[in-house]
Amino acid sequence: MQLQSHNNTVTVKGNIASVSDFESIKSSLAQTCENHKTIVLKIYDSLVINSSLIGYLVKIVNQDGVRLNLQAGNEVLFELLDDLGLAQTFHLERL
Repeated sequence: MQLQSHNNTVTVKGNIASVSDFESIKSSLAQTCENHKTIVLKIYDSLVINSSLIGYLVKIVNQDGVRLNLQAGNEVLFELLDDLGLAQTFHLERL
């Protein structure tokens, strides 16, 4: 997995497969949240994201007041998040 952060945008390329991937994304998002209340999370390739990451994203939206724009490059991930009822919460878009 490759992770980049610039201004209010966090970009993930490759599969989100391990706990360390989640920890890296969480850390990057936490740092971004310190300076921005609107965050763009671009996930290009991953088919799924783990429940820990979904829970963390819900937390930063609902408890921390962050406006998240999640952009999914994989149709399977897009449909999964939509089926979970998270499209509005995450302002879900296709990449």
